[in-house]
Amino acid sequence: MRPHHLFVVFMLSVAGCREHPGIGSISETLPLQVGIATPVINEILFDPLKDSKDTIPDQTEFVEIYNPGTTPIDLTGWSIADRPAPVTRTYHRYYFAPAGGSNTIGPGQYAVIAPETGGIVATSRLVAYYTYLTGLTDVKIFLDSNHSTFDLNNDGDCVRLLDGRGAVVDSVNYTSLWHNPANKATKRISLEKLNPLLTSDSPLSWSSSADTEFGGTPGKVNSVYIPPSRSEEMLLLSPNPFSPNGDMRDDRLRITVNLPAGSYQLAVTIYDLLGAEVRRLASGTPAGPVALLFWDGSNDGGVLAPPGVYRVTMNASGFNGSRYSSTGNVTLAR
Repeated sequence: MRPHHLFVVFMLSVAGCREHPGIGSISETLPLQVGIATPVINEILFDPLKDSKDTIPDQTEFVEIYNPGTTPIDLTGWSIADRPAPVTRTYHRYYFAPAGGSNTIGPGQYAVIAPETGGIVATSRLVAYYTYLTGLTDVKIFLDSNHSTFDLNNDGDCVRLLDGRGAVVDSVNYTSLWHNPANKATKRISLEKLNPLLTSDSPLSWSSSADTEFGGTPGKVNSVYIPPSRSEEMLLLSPNPFSPNGDMRDDRLRITVNLPAGSYQLAVTIYDLLGAEVRRLASGTPAGPVALLFWDGSNDGGVLAPPGVYRVTMNASGFNGSRYSSTGNVTLAR
């Protein structure tokens, strides 16, 4: 039985319509599940990048789980399963924590589960692709050494986390439509949960990874993560003023965009005070509820803009029909 849910509350400076021009702030409380003491599914890669003709390491499917409880969990005998066949009710089951291993994950710890014939972490496709994993000391990596793939369908499937008795602990009935529609292609891009304690089996809980380098964040905080509650300015500009003079101090403007939970197409443009476009930083770019961009002070032609005051505009289109916009001024100094 699922725990009771809290209700979601959006408190915006303008309410009651889908278009919100000029909003300056956002307050949001997520509908988190409460009292969960067992692991939850937090990230899934079902369409990995594989090409024997390139020099890029092949990806492998993976499922990331997270322990939101306050006690360690022994995963010995646990498994991942896909959707049962409609008629025969048969399904694939992938055991990843055999007896005799170090199978416990602590409170607040991530575990990444992947197929890998041979089961050697150091030479696995997971570590070869996500190179940062070798530097993380707190993540647990589990490999199903009997399989080379999870056979997860690219258009849609079910990922179930089963305990040692075969009981379903958590499940996700995903489809490819859960990805941010602004992505032109979703191969190599994982689905990430906006917060681990959101209901797993809901498209409102997920979005495409916003990690541009790896296309996913197995073993660490999701790139689209948002806290249980927040009250933020929709557009944050820092430092202000900034001085792109090469002295390694305040050389770049940090632009943080905060939006309600969801998937968006984002546009961010810099104008001078006469209204002329100086730099287009994002134009229809896929984004989650939090986006981070930088401006180095140069125009679209790569030439450093002169000192002065510039206007930063943000427009975001949500795929539920919502629209948000905000503006702010920043001073470029020398």
